[in-house]
Amino acid sequence: MPAVEVIDTHVHLYPRSEVDTLAWCSEGHPLHGQHSVKQYLQAVEPFEGQSHFRFRGFIFVETDRKSHLDSEAGWEGPLKELDWIDRIVQGRPRPDEDHSPDHANLCYAVVLWAPVPLGAQAMSKYYDKIKHQAGNLCHLVKGFRYLVQDKPSGTMLTNNFVDSLRWMGESGFAFDLGVDVRSGGLWQLSEAYEMIRRAHDGVSEDKQVRIVISRKPHLCPKKIICPTLIFIDHMGKPDMWPKCQYGHDLSKLEALGLDDWQSGMARLASFSNTYVKISGGFSEILPLPSHQQQKAMDFWSRAQLVQNVGGWIERWMVKVLLLFGPERIMFGSDWPICNIGGGGNEIAWMNWWWMVEHFAKSYLSEESQADFWGGNAIRVYGDKTFS
Repeated sequence: MPAVEVIDTHVHLYPRSEVDTLAWCSEGHPLHGQHSVKQYLQAVEPFEGQSHFRFRGFIFVETDRKSHLDSEAGWEGPLKELDWIDRIVQGRPRPDEDHSPDHANLCYAVVLWAPVPLGAQAMSKYYDKIKHQAGNLCHLVKGFRYLVQDKPSGTMLTNNFVDSLRWMGESGFAFDLGVDVRSGGLWQLSEAYEMIRRAHDGVSEDKQVRIVISRKPHLCPKKIICPTLIFIDHMGKPDMWPKCQYGHDLSKLEALGLDDWQSGMARLASFSNTYVKISGGFSEILPLPSHQQQKAMDFWSRAQLVQNVGGWIERWMVKVLLLFGPERIMFGSDWPICNIGGGGNEIAWMNWWWMVEHFAKSYLSEESQADFWGGNAIRVYGDKTFS
C-alpha cells in the first residue's frame, strides 16, 4: 500500500502568551502553557517515521476563546485568535511562539468561532471583520463553530441560529457541530436533528448548509452556492465510560447508552451532508493510568490495557462507520485536548493513533483508508496546493 497522506481535521493551537484568553484553561489546568506548531509536530513525529504515513497538514479549529454575544466587544477574543492563526500562515512568529516560516504551509483550513445565535446579519458583519482584519487568511476559512454542548436546551432551535446556518450554506461555509451526549444528554442529538431539518426546510439541495458532526460533498467552484456542511465533532461525545476499571475484561460489559446514542446518530446520518470526525475519544473515557504507572507495568500488561480500551472505543467507531459510510468519516486528533485522558503524547496521543489506525485497517479498504486519513477532508474542505 502506498504512503497514506494524513490531514488532521481537528487541531487546537495556542501560544503561552495568550492562554489567559481561553475560556476553559485557567492556571493549574494540565494544558496550561505552550501548545503551538512545534509541540504539535513533536507529537506527530513518531508516526511520520512510519513509511506508510505522510503528514500533509492540519485543520485549525477554534480554541473556545473568551467571548460573549452581548455586543461586538464580545468578539475580541476570537478575532485575536484570528491574528494568531494569521501569524502561523504568514510565517511571522512573535518571539517564543514556537512556529516558523517552515510551518506556514501546514495549516490546511481554518474553522473559526462565530456568533451563530445572533443570526445571519451578525454572521455577515462578523465575516466582514475577518476580511478586514486578515484578508490574506480568508481563502483558508472553510467553516465556523459555536459550541452548543454547554448551552441550554433550545439554543440550536432559535430562528436566528437556524438563519445563521442558512447563511453559511449560501456563503459556502461548513458548520462544526459540538455537542456532548455524555455530559449534556441525548436531547442534544434530538435538537441537532431538528436544527438541521429546519435549516434545510424549503431550501434546494445545492443551497443547504453542510454539517461536520463532521452525501459525499461536491467541490464547489467560485460563484456557485454550496450546500452547508455540518461536521459532528468527536462522534457527538457519546458516554463511553465503562462501569469498571480498565483491568477488567471490557468486552463482557454492556455499553450503556450505546443504542440510544446510535438511534440519535442514525437520524443525523439521514442528512446526506453531515460528516463525523473520529476524534476526541480519550477525553470521553475514564482517565488512563499515568505514564509512571504504565512504565511500571510489564509489556503484556500495557498491551492488554491498550487492547481493552481500544476494543471498548471501537464499538462506537464501528457504529459511526455503519451509519455514515466510509465517505463521510475522517480522522481528527483533537490535539492537545486528546491528552486530558492522561499520559500526554506518550500515552494518550500515541494510543489514540494506534487505536484509530487499527480501526481503519480492520474495517476499511485501502481506498477508503486513504479517504479516511485525508481524502475526505480534501473533498469536504476543498483542495489546496502544498509546497
